[in-house]
Amino acid sequence: MRNFKSRKMFLHFGILLLLSEGVLGEGDVSEAIDGDSRIIGGKDATPGMANYQVSIRIHKRKREWHNCGGSIINEEYVLTAASCVYRMKRHILSIVVGRHAIDNGGDRYKIKKLIPHANYSNSVEKNNIALIQIEGRFKFSDKVQPIELLKEMVPIGKKCLFTGFGYVDLRRQTVPNNLQMLEYKTISNDDCTKKFIRSPYSQFVPIDAGQLCAERQENKGACYGDFGGPLVIQNEKNKTVQIGVLSWVVPCARYYPEVFNSVHGFYNWIQSNIK
Repeated sequence: MRNFKSRKMFLHFGILLLLSEGVLGEGDVSEAIDGDSRIIGGKDATPGMANYQVSIRIHKRKREWHNCGGSIINEEYVLTAASCVYRMKRHILSIVVGRHAIDNGGDRYKIKKLIPHANYSNSVEKNNIALIQIEGRFKFSDKVQPIELLKEMVPIGKKCLFTGFGYVDLRRQTVPNNLQMLEYKTISNDDCTKKFIRSPYSQFVPIDAGQLCAERQENKGACYGDFGGPLVIQNEKNKTVQIGVLSWVVPCARYYPEVFNSVHGFYNWIQSNIK
């Protein structure tokens, strides 16, 4: 277990920590979505299950730490949250892929370009999406693969899965040794807005068309280090596709829903910036 460096915005995180209850025998995402997953006290995700998962690392002096999550979407680009790269210099960041353990294994890539959304607002967490272009190209293998993006709007009540390396204990600021996972279910933006409107977080609503909300079991959820991580579903062809990018949550594993950037809402923006 290691300590993360806290971010200024207390709502942000990087990779998620999701834990399964032993339903991942063959390492298939569909099995994880259909199973009972949990965050604290659960089991590690099966190695190679989320082969699209990225760890965004920060380097300062001789220190390095995991900062955020992300996903591989083609040979050159990673999809993540704008707050993960906001006002960052590319030379202090790197991308690690094909890694199941938080501090070893995988391949590392330098960054060529950071592309946060031009209208990102860190005061209300709108347009919180970004692309990272690496130097060179990813070497694809059974442990490193791109994920397809869902162009259509995701149905309400859809089971989905989130993966990451974020805190498993907020008070102690500890992270898991291995990639974790947690099951979610999508809810409507209207219902999500209603849950926040009378809360201390009302400045972040209404939830707009560029966002989607998902709920999970009580006392489970994303935490610091999970920000920018991928939310995925199984489509009608039983293929894993990405529907969301973690934007903000009420830390950690609280009653409130968790808010993601909608892949559907930003699909055209993503495509126009990777051409």
